[in-house]
Formats: sequence, C-alpha cells, structure tokens
Amino acid sequence: MSLLKYSFPLTPPAPTPAAAQHQYAYSEFVLDLSTRWRQMPTEDDNTLNFECDEEGAVLVIAADFYDIPDDKAQALAEQCLGTRIKALHGAGSGPVEVLQQRIQPHTSGTGLELSLAAEVGGDAAHVHLYLGYVTSRKVLHFSMVCRPGRQAAVALFNATVPGFRPRLP
Repeated sequence: MSLLKYSFPLTPPAPTPAAAQHQYAYSEFVLDLSTRWRQMPTEDDNTLNFECDEEGAVLVIAADFYDIPDDKAQALAEQCLGTRIKALHGAGSGPVEVLQQRIQPHTSGTGLELSLAAEVGGDAAHVHLYLGYVTSRKVLHFSMVCRPGRQAAVALFNATVPGFRPRLP
C-alpha cells in the first residue's frame, strides 16, 4: 500500500511576465514603481507625488535636510510621528485609529527608521501608511494614502515599498 505519491512536471513552468516598471533615480533614493503610478506635479523641489487611480492611492516622497546631532535624532523622530498623527486628527475628516507606530535603529546603523499606520474613518475614510528615516543629514519621508480597507492598503504598501531604496545617511 502506497501512502505517498509524488509527481512533478519535467518541464519548468513558464515564466510569469514582470509588471512594467519605471525607475526614478535621485540623489537621496532610487524608486522602482509600476507604470500604473503616474507622477503628479508639485511646487516643492524636495517632494515627489505619485497617484495610482486603479488602487485609489497617493504616494508622497519628501526629503528635509538638516544637520541632526545623534543626541537629537530620537526626539526628532518622535516629533515626526507625533506631527503626522496630530495632522490626521486635525484634518477633522473622521476618527483616527493609530494601528501601529515604531521608531527603531536602521539595520545599517546609519540612523533611525520610523513607521506609522493609521486609519481615518468618516466621510473621507482612508488608510495612511508611513515609512521615514532620520539620519545625521536628513529626514526622508515615504508616505502612502489609500482608500479604505486595511488589508488592501497594507498589501499595496508592502508591494510598493521594496522598490524604495533610500541612500543613507
């Protein structure tokens, strides 16, 4: 009597086509984005805006340049997250639920990595996902705002963020 039966094809599976992407290379980061995202104009030289109609999402990448002493980095990181949360509450579009916030040393040891996930309810419901870096010379922001639905928003963020490669410090 045979309990286990194995079978496998002798030919490898056909490769899955890669999604079309565009690479944006800047002095502070490199970003690979699906061509579903389109760049939107902005008046700020240190900010890039992208929009994806299919996903109902907006992506904002910004850099603020400072001379940040090591002993001030943690306080600045806390202020960055606090200011974002306060702005979400201040928008008055509905109740804000902070799902997650964290500040931790970056794996390279060159600064701090910040993360925030929040859901805003009400008429203008959306999910706000943020990844930031505080280094000795800048604060780099990667912020995504998605239509309601935590799981879909997190899935889009997790699919997009690997294409974001910050140049630290």
